[in-house]
Amino acid sequence: MKRLLRTLWRWFVSWNVGVIVAVVTFFLADFHFFPSFFSGMGAMVVTSIIMKKRDGRIAGNLLKEEKAYIRSQLDEARKKWKQMRAARFRIRSLAMWQKISRICAVVDKMIRAVEQHPHQFRLAQSFFLNELPTAVTMIEKYVYLTNQPVRNQEMKETLWKTERLLDELAASAEQRLLEILSNDVFDLKVEAKLLEQSLEQQKLPETMEWRKENDYETVR
Repeated sequence: MKRLLRTLWRWFVSWNVGVIVAVVTFFLADFHFFPSFFSGMGAMVVTSIIMKKRDGRIAGNLLKEEKAYIRSQLDEARKKWKQMRAARFRIRSLAMWQKISRICAVVDKMIRAVEQHPHQFRLAQSFFLNELPTAVTMIEKYVYLTNQPVRNQEMKETLWKTERLLDELAASAEQRLLEILSNDVFDLKVEAKLLEQSLEQQKLPETMEWRKENDYETVR
């Protein structure tokens, strides 16, 4: 919610700055439309970029102790990821190999995303601290049991339950990754919207000029 409010405020400020610059330029440029239009658009874009960078610095302004803690947790998560990745090569089932590979790929992306945006660690913290270590233990135990020469009904049921839980874990990890990436998706939508509006406004004077030329040709 705070991010949305900051974005709306950024739009409001940049738009008003652009309008003010356009009006001032219009009078200073002897009432010429194109210089005022492009000056206003430039001022709006520059203001939006400056405010966005400022918001990013504020959001990413972590304490030294917080950064050190996040780095240590990411290092631990990377170790667990390596254990999981190594364990899959001892599995004989192609289906299980694919499941674990799917989880490994998502975990790797989660780690990389948090490395790039440390302030997003809170979204992945519970997964790194709880689900990931449990998953590694389960996978290693699963590999150990599936490589035994004997199985009874209880072992088969346990192995089947483990396979089902890993499916749920993969889906949960993917959902968590989407949450981590949601801010990037939102930023892209905002920038695309601003660019779309800018392009539409640039088309307006071109259309007006084309109509004037057509009117002139008609009069001739």
